[in-house]
Amino acid sequence: MGEKAGRKMKRKLVSLVVDVAAAVLVSAISATSASADYGGRAIYQIELSVNTPGRDGGGVWLWIALKPDFTGDYAGSDCGHGGAGTASDKGDVTWHYSGDSVVIDGVALNALPNAVFPVFIPPPYMTIITVPRAYGHYTGNDHAFMTFPPFIPVAGFSQLQVGGGPNGTTP
Repeated sequence: MGEKAGRKMKRKLVSLVVDVAAAVLVSAISATSASADYGGRAIYQIELSVNTPGRDGGGVWLWIALKPDFTGDYAGSDCGHGGAGTASDKGDVTWHYSGDSVVIDGVALNALPNAVFPVFIPPPYMTIITVPRAYGHYTGNDHAFMTFPPFIPVAGFSQLQVGGGPNGTTP
């Protein structure tokens, strides 16, 4: 095997190890985040997975419970493949309706500021999440449901589940 092929194989192995570590961390976080209020008081149960593949990509995985009093909580993680590693994300949120959307404020991404970017972002990066008001499964690009700094290009995909009732209905 040539030196170039060896470097390529090493990069693939490192990427695989990082992806497996992120999956293990997400599993551990989801097991420990069972204290989030996903019970009878939550009118929305939201799962969001945002992924940008590749060496300089990353991901965000969040579980959010929204209560009728326009408060809620979230747990999950985010990572950057550019050397940032993975960080735990959890806390309290507020939310409101805007037309046919639910807008969620207060979600902090803790790994994004540590990723390799052309400008410094003081940690944590506060994102705004906007999801459809109707229960259901949705897909889009990696910027479809949450805000990112403007220098991060659209390069990935999102999967979103807005739960709490039958698909197509609202609370």
